[in-house]
Amino acid sequence: MKFFVIIKEKSERLPGKNFLKLGGIPLYRHLLKSLLVGNYEVFVDTDSDIILKDLKHKQVTCYKRKKEFIELENDKNFNVSPALLMIENFLDTHVEYENEIIVTPHVTSPFIELSTILDACKKLSSHDTVQACTKHKEFAYYREKPINFDQSVVQRTQDLEPIIMGNGAFFIFTKKTFKENKNRTGKNPYFYPLSFPENIEIDNKEDWELAKRVYGK
Repeated sequence: MKFFVIIKEKSERLPGKNFLKLGGIPLYRHLLKSLLVGNYEVFVDTDSDIILKDLKHKQVTCYKRKKEFIELENDKNFNVSPALLMIENFLDTHVEYENEIIVTPHVTSPFIELSTILDACKKLSSHDTVQACTKHKEFAYYREKPINFDQSVVQRTQDLEPIIMGNGAFFIFTKKTFKENKNRTGKNPYFYPLSFPENIEIDNKEDWELAKRVYGK
């Protein structure tokens, strides 16, 4: 099993997000600390010289992001993330065996436990990929039309079909599956539900304030 982590220097919605101190520790280090407990191979792709220097002597393989990927991220006409291209580059460069399990967690989910990821990996025995999610039993609409309930009756929320929302905390796949699908999600994915506080994903200031309160407790 190998872990592949993408860490960028700049963040738009929450400036300097990955460097903010949570409990006196930069946000990006929380995930890495958890992963290294299990003595697994951890690879970091970054455009930050600060992170490169900080991780130089740590138990990780940290390398500078390719210039072409940085240019794509900054290209206003390229309106998707080059993350899949970065993953493919990692697989071609650092992963030899096609059935090697690859986990791509995000440093913006600081409460994820290694034990949770390892448990999620077990789902690969019956699915081709696994991804973290949260499940909500709420009245949900898409384009103002109901998607998980019958408007003609009043249903109990506990009886609703849960809405599955991918939260990006981690994706799990093999090199073979990624190459076949050109994606982190395969044809038979398993959506692994996370509970609070592991499901906290820091995207904006409100998420950050919540994470600080949770960490403080």
